[in-house]
Amino acid sequence: MKTLIPGVLFLGLISLAWGAKAEESAEPAIVTGDDLLEEVTVYGTSNSMRIIDYPGQVSVRGLEEVELFMPTTISELLRDVPGLEFSGGPRRTGETPSIRGLGRENVLILIDGARQSFISAHDGRFFLDPDLISTAEVVRGPSSALYGSGAVGGVMAFETLDAADLLKSNEGIGLRLRAGYQDVNEETNGSATAYMRQGRLDLIGSLSFRDSGDIELGSGDTLPSDDDLTSGLIKAEYALSDAWGIEASWLQFNNDAVEPNNGQGVTLSEDDVLSTLVDKRIESDNYRLTTKFRPIDSIWLDAALTLYRADTDVKESELDSPRSTTRRIETTGVSLRNVSRLGRNENHLLTLGGDWFEDEQTGEDSANVDGTRNGVPDGEGSFIGFFAQFESVFEKPLGLPGELLVIPGIRYDEYENESDILPGEEQDDDAVSPRLGLSYGPVPWFRAFANYAEAFRAPSINELYLDGTHFELPHPILGGSGVFISNEFVPNPLLTAEESETIELGIGLDFANILTEGDSLLLKTSYYESEVDDLIDLNVDFGFDSTCFIPPFLPCSAGTSNSANVDEAEFDGYELEASYDADRFFALLTFSTIDGEDKSDGSDLGILTPDRLNLDLRWRIPSARAALGTRMQYADNFRRQAFDDDGNSITVDQRDSYTVFDIYATWQPGFLPGIRLDVSVDNVSDEDYERVFAGVSEPGRNLKFAITWQGDF
Repeated sequence: MKTLIPGVLFLGLISLAWGAKAEESAEPAIVTGDDLLEEVTVYGTSNSMRIIDYPGQVSVRGLEEVELFMPTTISELLRDVPGLEFSGGPRRTGETPSIRGLGRENVLILIDGARQSFISAHDGRFFLDPDLISTAEVVRGPSSALYGSGAVGGVMAFETLDAADLLKSNEGIGLRLRAGYQDVNEETNGSATAYMRQGRLDLIGSLSFRDSGDIELGSGDTLPSDDDLTSGLIKAEYALSDAWGIEASWLQFNNDAVEPNNGQGVTLSEDDVLSTLVDKRIESDNYRLTTKFRPIDSIWLDAALTLYRADTDVKESELDSPRSTTRRIETTGVSLRNVSRLGRNENHLLTLGGDWFEDEQTGEDSANVDGTRNGVPDGEGSFIGFFAQFESVFEKPLGLPGELLVIPGIRYDEYENESDILPGEEQDDDAVSPRLGLSYGPVPWFRAFANYAEAFRAPSINELYLDGTHFELPHPILGGSGVFISNEFVPNPLLTAEESETIELGIGLDFANILTEGDSLLLKTSYYESEVDDLIDLNVDFGFDSTCFIPPFLPCSAGTSNSANVDEAEFDGYELEASYDADRFFALLTFSTIDGEDKSDGSDLGILTPDRLNLDLRWRIPSARAALGTRMQYADNFRRQAFDDDGNSITVDQRDSYTVFDIYATWQPGFLPGIRLDVSVDNVSDEDYERVFAGVSEPGRNLKFAITWQGDF
C-alpha cells in the first residue's frame, strides 16, 4: 500500500507536462531523454538488458546527472536511488554504502569490473572522483549467483569515461576543461580531459583536483575537514581486428586530508579534537587489462578476459606526535566470461564464467615495538568461483499472449582466509548460490516479475582475526590520576559465512506517447523479503571487571569486542522508481522503505533508514539551450528499537522527519560555442537535519557552480 501512494502522486505530476508542451523548435534540447528505466543494465545479468524488463531492481545514473548535479561525492550523485543509503557522516573520506539495510562487506563495489575490497571500521570505501564517472549502476538485492561473496545486499558498479562518451561524432579529437566551486566547504575543483577516437583506437586521459576546507553544517557548527585531492585516468582501447580488441586503464586517486583519526567522527569542538587530528594520506591505484573476442560469424563465442589489481593505502600521521599508522589492502583478480547466443533470433543467451581474486591486508603502527597495528590484522583471503546463467525469451508461452523472460543461474565458490594472528587457524569453506528470475509481459505496457536468489558472504580477515585495543577510557576510580583502561578485540576464527534467501515480487509499466509525441512514462515497484542466517555483526561486550572497584583497583578492563554471528535476521521493504520524459519536461520519483529485525529478540537490526521519498522535476528550454530543475528529498520520522537484558524495549536511535529542497540550472549560451554553465543551491532552506544517525547534522545551504568548455577537432 505504501508504494501506491507515491505512485499515484507521481501520476498526478504528469499533468504538469501539459504546461511544458509547446510548438516544435528547430533547436536541439539541452538534454536528451533521460528515461532512466529505459536505460540498460549490464551488471544485473552481465549482459545488456532494459531495466524495465529486468526481473529485479536496478538504477542507472549517467554522465548527464554528473554534469547537472556537480557531485563532489558519490552520495550526491546517487542519493535518490531507492534502498541505497550512505553512512559515515558528511566527509567524503568516511562515506560507506548500504543497500536494503546491509552494508560493509555485504555491498560489492566494482570500478570498470574490478573489485574494490578496501574496508575499514572508520574510513570510506569510495576512491573515485565523480567527474570521471560515465555510468553508475546500482543492482539492489542478492547477486552472488554472478559475483560470489560480498553481494548479499547488492552491487554498485562504476564505469569510467572513454572517448565515445564525450565525442559528438564517431571519430575525432577533443578537449574538455572544467572549473567549479562550492561554498559549504569552500571547495575549488577543476579537471582537464583529452580524448580521441581514430580508426581502431579509442584513447582518453584526464586529470582532476579538489581543494576543500571545513564543512558548514545545517546546525551552524563546523565539521573539521581539510581535503586536497587529485585523481587521474588513462584508458586506451584498440581493435586488433573486427573480432578481437584489447583495453587497458590506470585509475589513480590521491587524497591528503587533515581531519580526526576517525573519518566518520562528528566531534565538532576544535579544542576537543586537536589531539586526535591526523594528516591522512589516501593513495589508491587501479590497473586493468581486458581483452574481448567475438567472431562475427560465431554464435558460440563472445568472450571477455579481465586482469586487474587494486592497491589502496591509508596512512595517518598524528599532528601532535610522531606516531603514524597504515592500512594497506592489495587485491589481485582475474575474471572470464563468455556468452553464447542461441536460437533463431538469438533470444537464448548462455553465459559461462569464472573469477579468482585475492585480498592481502597489512597494518602498521609506529608506536608498537613490532610495528603491527591493533585492529588491522595482517592476513590473506582468496576466492575462486564458477557460474552459469541462461537468459531465454519465449514468445506466447503456453499459448498465453506476450512474452516470458526466464533467467536461471547458479554459482559455486570456494574461499580461504588466513592470518599470522592465529597461525594454523585458517578458515576455508564453499558455497552454492542459485537464482531464478521471471519477467512476464502479456501486453507491451505491462510486466510482472518475480525473483528468487540465495547469496552468501564469507567472513573477512578483519572480522575473523580482530586483535588489539578497540577503545580506551578513563579508569572508573583512578581516572582522575590519568589511568586508562581498554576494551580489547578478540579474534573469532569460528565465524561462519552469512547465507541469505530473498524473494522479490513486482510490476513495471511502460507507456509512450501519452501527452505528446515521443514522451514516455515508466514505473517499476516491488516488495522484497530476505532471510539472513548467521549475519555477521560487531559485538561489543562493554563492562568493568569487579576488580576495578576493589583496592588496588587493578587489573581492570572495559570488556571485549568481537565479530559474532546473528542466528537469524529478516529484512523487507518496498521500492518504487518512476520517470516521465518529454521534450520539455522530465520527472523522477523514487520511494523506499526498509525494515530489519533480529528474529531472536525482535530488536531492529541492520543499517535502517526511515521511509524516503525523492522527487526531481526538470523543465527544458530548447530555444535557449537551458534547463531548470528542483530536487526534493523527504524522510519520515525514524526510531530504532532494541531490548535490554530484562527484555524491556528501549529506543537506541531517534530522528525527526525532514524535507530538503535543491534547485539547479544549466545553460549552453549560443554566442559562446562549447561553453556550458551549471549552477545549483543544495539545501536551499539551510535545513538542520540528521540523515543517518542522531547527532550527525548534514551540510547546510550550499551554492555550487561550474563552467565547462568542450571542443572537438
